[in-house]
Amino acid sequence: MMSGIVTIVLMVLFIAVWIWAWQPRLRAGFEATARLAVDDQMPEGEAIASTPSRTNA
Repeated sequence: MMSGIVTIVLMVLFIAVWIWAWQPRLRAGFEATARLAVDDQMPEGEAIASTPSRTNA
């Protein structure tokens, strides 16, 4: 009995998250996130932390 209730609760939770993820208003954010791995340009104001700064000494 208890395992059936847990199964139904988890199924409802899964469907709710699935519906939330497919909302049209979230599409632009998901597409931007998906392009991060292949995007060659960095956003403005973003600095690479591992690159040492060059100074004229």
